[in-house]
Amino acid sequence: MNLVGTWNLEVATPFGKYPATLVFEGTGGALTAHITSRLGDAPLESLTVTHDGFDARVKMEFQGKPYNASIKGQVENNDALNGTIKVNLPIAPPIKYTGTRAG
Repeated sequence: MNLVGTWNLEVATPFGKYPATLVFEGTGGALTAHITSRLGDAPLESLTVTHDGFDARVKMEFQGKPYNASIKGQVENNDALNGTIKVNLPIAPPIKYTGTRAG
């Protein structure tokens, strides 16, 4: 499994489906990532590679308020990605996303 590269995502929110881009970069054995969506661009923090994907945290701003979220993903067939984004609010349901490797 290789996460490095650009992933084109479709995020299914309660308000509709929106595109996003997730970019993983590997430098010197370290993996970093950031996500770009209609909410802006944010680095993934506490990034951990799992046996089939990743777990991380992300901080985004929505309508002027900062929100913390966890993001998880699983790679399938090396070119498909699916997972969830869970905003750290009691009433927020997990948001599902799917993606494909760009290029």
